[in-house]
Parts: sequence; structure tokens; C-alpha cells
Amino acid sequence: MNLSRLAIRRPVTTGMVFVSLLVLGLVAAQRLPLEFFPEVEVPFLFIQVPYPGSSPRQVEESITRPLEESLATLKGIYSMNSNSRADQAQIFIRFDWGEKIGPKALEARARIDAVRHLLPDDVQRIQIFRFNSSDAPVMTLRISSQRDLSQAWELLQRRLIRPLQRLEGVARVELQGVEPMEIRIQLDRERLDAHGLQAVEVLRVLRQHNFNISAGQLEGETRWQVMVDDRWTDPQTLRDWPLGRKGLRLGDVAEIRYAPKERDYGRHLDMRYAVGVQVFKESGANMVDVGRRVLEEIDRIGQSPEMQGIQLFFLNNQAEGVKTSLADLLKSGLLGALLSLLVLYAFLRDWLTTLTVSLAVPVSVLITLGAMYFLGVSLNILSMMGLMLAVGMLVDNAVVVAESIFALRQQGGHTPFQAAEQGSARVGVAVFAGTLTSMIVFLPNIFGDQDQISLFLSHVALAITLALGVSLLISLTVIPMITARMRHVPVVREGALFHRLQRWYQRWMAWSLRRRGRAGLILLLVLLASAVPVSGVHMDMFPDEDGRELQLQYNLHGSYPLEVVEAQVLRVEKYLYANQKRFEIKAVYSFFNHRQASSTILLTEQNKAHRAARQIKRDILKGLPALSIGRPGFEFRRQGGRDALAVQLRGESTSELYRLAEQARRQLAHVPGVVDASVESGPPSKEVQLLFQREKALRFGLNSRDIAQRVGAGLRGVQLGEWHGPEGEVPIQLRFREEQTRNLDDLRQLRLDGRVPLGAVSHYQVVDSPGVIRRSNRQTTLRVRLGLEEGADLKAVRQAIEQVMGQMKLPNGYGWALGRGFQDDRATQQTMLFNMLVAVALIYLLLAALFESLLLPVTMVFSIVFGVLGVFWLFWISGTTFSLMAMIGILILIGVVVNNGIVLIDHINQLRWQGQARDAAVLAGGADRLRPILMTVATTVLGLLPLALGDTQVGGDGPPYYPMARAIIGGLSVATVLGLMFMPWLYTLLDDLAGWWQRLWQPLPLAESTPGKD
Repeated sequence: MNLSRLAIRRPVTTGMVFVSLLVLGLVAAQRLPLEFFPEVEVPFLFIQVPYPGSSPRQVEESITRPLEESLATLKGIYSMNSNSRADQAQIFIRFDWGEKIGPKALEARARIDAVRHLLPDDVQRIQIFRFNSSDAPVMTLRISSQRDLSQAWELLQRRLIRPLQRLEGVARVELQGVEPMEIRIQLDRERLDAHGLQAVEVLRVLRQHNFNISAGQLEGETRWQVMVDDRWTDPQTLRDWPLGRKGLRLGDVAEIRYAPKERDYGRHLDMRYAVGVQVFKESGANMVDVGRRVLEEIDRIGQSPEMQGIQLFFLNNQAEGVKTSLADLLKSGLLGALLSLLVLYAFLRDWLTTLTVSLAVPVSVLITLGAMYFLGVSLNILSMMGLMLAVGMLVDNAVVVAESIFALRQQGGHTPFQAAEQGSARVGVAVFAGTLTSMIVFLPNIFGDQDQISLFLSHVALAITLALGVSLLISLTVIPMITARMRHVPVVREGALFHRLQRWYQRWMAWSLRRRGRAGLILLLVLLASAVPVSGVHMDMFPDEDGRELQLQYNLHGSYPLEVVEAQVLRVEKYLYANQKRFEIKAVYSFFNHRQASSTILLTEQNKAHRAARQIKRDILKGLPALSIGRPGFEFRRQGGRDALAVQLRGESTSELYRLAEQARRQLAHVPGVVDASVESGPPSKEVQLLFQREKALRFGLNSRDIAQRVGAGLRGVQLGEWHGPEGEVPIQLRFREEQTRNLDDLRQLRLDGRVPLGAVSHYQVVDSPGVIRRSNRQTTLRVRLGLEEGADLKAVRQAIEQVMGQMKLPNGYGWALGRGFQDDRATQQTMLFNMLVAVALIYLLLAALFESLLLPVTMVFSIVFGVLGVFWLFWISGTTFSLMAMIGILILIGVVVNNGIVLIDHINQLRWQGQARDAAVLAGGADRLRPILMTVATTVLGLLPLALGDTQVGGDGPPYYPMARAIIGGLSVATVLGLMFMPWLYTLLDDLAGWWQRLWQPLPLAESTPGKD
């Protein structure tokens, strides 16, 4: 069925169909869910085993290693990494993309249960987390106040958290920085000693109570359930609890307190204590709507008298980021559409025709939004990016079809209806092939090996392909229908700039066909000259982000009391706020604990900035006060949340790895291009090792296990279940009073049986202990993190690092490797290059099938080479780093850049089929197709120009769009110029080669053969 003929003869039907689609698109656009990233379940598992009061070595030996050995039997594991800390074990498992994570989580739970008996008895819970891109909080708030908020858990729960949790679309709200209430039983060592009582005896008595169990049923006329309730009703009940020694009660040997849990961390906002709040949305909920409801509720809560003086600060607002990003993209898209409209008018010089052709943009976008809604696809920053990239290409098909129709009408001899039908039919194959090549480049990403990049690119591809498909339909139906009813057609006046350009182009083509050797030499010189930009462009798939949010790490030398760390953080904060205006600081948020500290420095918005973030970082470090407990430095963050560049050392001994890592750090710091090198694992801490004297212990009837249990019960503390109070379940903890266990003398004086001090049966030694023990694929590892200076070439830096590390002498059993940052960079390049080659092959196969020729598609595919060279020329001139976004731009460019060749070669073939000689057909075809080619290229380039010159970023704070836009603009511009200049020359060269081949293998008359076929 001929769509153009049907549309021309049934205008009312055609109009009603598109009006219906537009109405559906308008309705769907209002209901289309808005998200930051599309919901994607990633093949990661995270296992967390809390074990407070321990040491990294104990956690590694008793928890991490047994779990690793069991979990390693899971199929499809790509990598397994673990962290053993003093309070928990963490295991991160990454599976191959394509693995179903739900069944993997069940298998992991079964593996863990199988070795549960090998873990310490006091491990209370093992948590398994799955990952989804929608699991990130949509809002991160910080609460500060002049008054003390550390005791405000109940107030914030009642006035802030619970009202937010009741909002539609909110899944949960987490409160951080204030702790819930607990019942703390603090044993007094002196009182215990006076009564000859041990902490383990008190523990044994208390564990026999506080339960509520079923004792069975009684049956008579009525059936009763018998329950034995021995729960503590309130803290006073605990004080009066008998310990079984002549009226001795718990309150006689312990202090019972109902108070918030003790914090081992702190938060500051603007140098004041701060509380954190994270808001998570439900799956499928509209992020912008959820954000709006949360903001409205927070405004209402802020008016409550109890919340007066409490300030709320948004550290991260994904809903606002989505709105900002979408608004920036929309603004760039509208500006690009306006520029495209102006360039169309500059060529056509007729507003009616210009508006008719431009109709493809809003109609295509609206219908695409409707299709996305019915396909269950959300409007996120990736699909929106696809729409904006398509804006400049949506008029291409309409321009080619309209130009063909107007050319027939200017020739005369055709009625408007005949010209519309035949003109659209003439270029039908060309526009269909051009649209299909733009779509087909994404097939390797959609149907090939899945990874994070291809998964996200599929959402970009869906938006582009839908929009281009709709624009193809419009160009073959609506455009012929409207132009068939136009009374006049736009005519380019003689003597106009375009006619002068057209005559110059014809003279060039005629010269290149007469002097094919010289034209080939010029092309060769152009290709050789392109080696300069190709080798001069800096390449880094995930360059360090230079956003307006800086991360200052304190790099503590060891473990320190919380008040000491806080004092040092305050020194840095005072320095920052003393220079707030000079450093363009908007706010400073700090987090610290005993072993680490960091400050997030939020700079003023990009549109208000006067200085670059890199310059501000250098100035901050110049005057930063020296700290006695750490060496502050900025963290280098790579685009897309990728791992930082690092060198990974592996071996068995953590202490030996520390020594080797420090040696490597000193050497790598002198590598050209490296601006900072630091050992990632963190500072070592001091560990007291108790060494028991067994013979002395046996004299007193003690053994090592009994001693360890008695010491652990007092120092680490023991959880005794929960008290069910009016605010819910309140945990109960038993331990010694803190002031009686502060130093080594207190430890030595600890009585084991009421009379024997611990120092009598043991001695101790203080050794260095790793703060964190990291393992990768069941090997102990340590990383040296690296930062790159601005403009550094990643390939050269990698080669220099390999040379330095290759000369470093390592002990037997120890090795090194480049970290995942380098590996991801190389793997991404290889994946994208492979996808590009597959895309080129698919385009060739498609064109060969459409043109029934093996050689003609080479002419069109050769324009891809011109396009890639154009990318490097523009990047070299503008100093743009070649990143992943640039490779995405090239991938899109591959599908677009061949359109010019398709339109040109298809028209030349049609003229030859009509009887013209080859060279005459080439000259006439080039002149006829010059205007539509320039129009389509100009609309695409101008449509992307706002993105190329702006600083719009993915999600508001992600990678910028401009490398992708510049890649398309540079490649398409150069490919158009070189393609117009050398494609006719290459066409005649390949046509001669085809003729020679036919004469060699088919010495038969070829007068009936189709021109252009080999």
C-alpha cells in the first residue's frame, strides 16, 4: 500500500488519525511518570553482617572468610569484594549482566544458612540487599538548629518522619544523626566485686527472663490460649529485679538509664550539629510529584511551634535535579528547534512551507510521548536526552520529501496531486533507508551483551527510534497531503547565495571528475592531516568531574576520640567560612567518626559562579590549616559514579600491604599527570592483644574461653532483647559503666571471679591493627588511589604507571594490577568500538540489500570515516576531552551521517535509470540534492548547538552533554563538506571498478543492466 497516495486521496481520514494520536500524546504526556534514572535491577548483591565491638582481624577470620568460601560457589559471579571492619563485615558480589538477581539472592541466603554454625554465636542478623536504580533516595535533607537536637529523636519522629511517611508515593523515610531510646544497664564493677558477683552471672539471670511464650491451650465450654508473660514492663521493673543473692537486686549493682543510644559519629551543617533525613519513593511513583508533596509537607511542618528555630537544608534533591535537567534540555531543545526553523526559512523563503515542514517536530514529539506511556516507559533524563537529540533530525525526512515534490512542480507537467505522489515516491526508499540507518546503530546495544552502558543507552535509543519512526510516517503522509493542496511552491531567486554556491559546487564536481588523480591526492592529504587531531585529543572515558560539589577528605592517621576529630573538623570549617565569599561557598556539610572525616563543600550554582571549581580547590588547599591527626585532600570523582583511578596491591599480610602501598604511593606521586596519590584503606589503629597465662588461670579454675566471655560481656556489651514501651520496641543493653573501662589500668583491674584481677592471669601487648581489611576475589588487597591533573592524557599516565610498578620489587606471593577505574575505561572503549563496528556492518548490509549492490554502499559508508575525523578535528580545536559521551555521539553520528550519501546516490541512480550518462547524472544529481542536504545538516547542527555550547549536565550534576553534541556537530559538518566534495568522485571510481569486474567475470552484453549495480 502506498501511504503517500492514501494520505493524499483521504485527507480527512489522515488528519483524524494524527489528531487522535496527538490527543493521546497530550493526555499521556500529563500522566507519563517522571524519574531520575529508569528503574533497572542491577546484578549486584550486598551482604552486611553487623558485629559491633570487634576488630577487623576477628571479623575477617570468623565472618568474612567463611562467608566468602560459601558464596564463591554461586554461578555467574563477575567479582567479589569484601570489607572487614571493627563493627561489621561487608561483602559485595557483582554478577554477570543478564543474571536474574532474585534467584541469586535466594541462593545466597541458602549458602549463608549452610555455614551459619561456623559464625560467632552472638552474630544476631545477616542482611542481604539487592540493588535497583530507583533505590537511591529522592531527597537528602540536613536539619540544623541553635538548640541541641541530639535528644530530639522522638520529636523528629512525631513531627517530621511519620508525616512524611504517610505521603502518597513515599516508601520510607530514614532519620540519621539522632539515635532512638534504649535501656542501658551499666554495671558497677566495684559493687559487683563487693558482692562477689560476675557480669556473666548477671547476664545469665537476665537472659532467663523477659519472654512471652505460648504454654498451650485449655478446652472446656470455652477454649483458652495460655500465655506465659514474663516481660519487663518498665525500667523500674528492671531496677527491682532480684539476682538471687539474699535480696540483692539489679539496681544495687547497676545503674539503669533510659536514654538515647550512644553515637559514635557526628554531623555538621554550617558548623552546627546536624541531623540527616533521607526520603525514598515507591517504585513507579512520579518523582516530581513525590518531591512536590514532600516540599509542601515540609513547609507545613516548619510552621509548627515545636519546629521553630529548626532549619532544613536540601543536600540533594533528585526531584529538583530532574526538573532542572529536563528544563535545561527542554530549553536547549526549543532553542534548537527555533534555530532549525530559521534555517529552513533561510533556504525556503516561504513561511507556509517552513511551518509545514517544521510540523514534524511537535507532532513527532507528542506522539512519541504517547507511545512511551503505553509502552510503560518513563520520561527520565535518558529518554529526554534521546528526544532532544532527535529534535534536529525530525525535519530531515520532511525536508527531503518536500524538496522532491517542489522540484517536480517547478519542472511543470504535473498537477499538484501528481507531483506530491510521485515526488514522495521518488525519495521514499532514500528516506526509509536513512531513517532505518539511524535506528539500526542501537541494535548492538539493545540485543548484544548487556552491561550498564548498553542498558542505559537502550532508553536513549527507544526515544530516538520512536521519534524518527513517527517523523518518517509524517513525511510520507502529512507532508504530501499538505503540499498537494498548496497553491504555490517556494522558488529560490536567481542570483541568490545558494545559486552561487550551487554553481561553484558543479564546477568542483566537474573538475574532480576530469582530474580524478588530483582529487584523490587532495583527499589523501586531508586524511593524512587528520592524524594530528587524532593523536592530539585527550581521551578519558570517565574524566574527573569538576562540578560545584567538592569532597574534602581528612585522611586521618589513626583512630581518635570523637571530640578530638570534631575539634579538627571545626578548625577546617572555620577556615572555609572565613573565606566563604572568596571560595564561593554556599554551605559546608561534614561527617566524622573515630576513624574518618569528610566535608562536602557546596559551591554557588554554575550560573552565579565567577571561578572554576578546580581553581577554588587549589586555593583552598593552599591556605588549609595543618592538622595533627590527618592530611586533608580533595577526593577525585569520576563521571557516572565510576571507580576512581587506582593501583591495586594484593597479598596475604595486611601490614606488608600497607608498607608496599606507602612505597608505591611515594613513587606514583611523581608520575607526570598524577596530582594526588593516597592509600585508600585508611589509617591503622592500635589493638590491645590479651595473652593468657594458662597455668595461672587453671590455678584459679579459669580457662581462656571463660575469661574472654567475661571480659567481652563487660566491654563490648550484650543485647538483652527489647522492652515494649509506648513508642515501640526499645532495645536493652548490658555493659560496664564507661568511666570504669577507659584505660589499660581499668582493664588489668577487672575482676574475673570477684577476687582475681585480669592482670594476674594475663599480660597484654599493643600492636598496629588495620582499620579495614579489604579483599578482592578472596585475596587481601589494598588500593592506592590516584587523581589526574587537568588535561592529562589517561593513556600516557597508564603507561607511566605500568612502567613504575613494573620496576617495583614485590615479595613472593604479592602482586599488583590496575584498578577497576582503568579497567572500566579500557573495557568501555572496547565495548563501544565493537558496537560501532557492528553498527557499520549492519548499515552496510542494509544498504546493500536496498540498493542491490555490493560496491555502492561503500560510497555511503565511507562518509562515516569523514564523520569520525570531523569529531577529532572539532575536539582538537576546542580542547574537548574525548569521553564516553563523545563515543555515544559518534554512535548516533554513524546512523545519521550516511543519510546524505543515501539521498545523493539514490538520486544519481534515478537519473541514470532515466537515460542520462553517468557523469551528467552525477553533476545533475549533486546540484539537485545540494539544497536538501544542506538544509537537513543545518537543522541538525543548529538543533544541537545549544547543548554543544551550554553546560547542561545529565541529571543536573552528572556528565555534561556537550561532548556528545559536539561529536555529532563536528562529525556531521566535516562529513557533509568532504562527502559533497569527494562522494561523486568515489562513486565514479567504484562504478568503474564494478564495470571492470563485470567485464572480467561476465563477458556478456550489459546494456540491459541497471546503472549502479555490480
